[in-house]
Amino acid sequence: MNKLAKEYKGRATFLCLNTRGIPDAKSYKESKGLNEPALLHGAVRPPEEYGLRYIPHKVVIDKGGKVVKNFEGVNLAEDVKAVV
Repeated sequence: MNKLAKEYKGRATFLCLNTRGIPDAKSYKESKGLNEPALLHGAVRPPEEYGLRYIPHKVVIDKGGKVVKNFEGVNLAEDVKAVV
């Protein structure tokens, strides 16, 4: 995800949300080496429209805010390129 955040900086936003709080989010970020500044982290419950069922859960959202791909079959490299 670091690579994609760097490649699409200014054209796409990557959010990593942690439902257990900021300390856990920071720990996860460090353990996975997610250090790209354009990769945003937060500790919140995502909106119901994102259909969070499992962790980790990936959602691709277009510029208009429409969910275009949700969880199953998400390939970030291909799917982000298609919506940017």
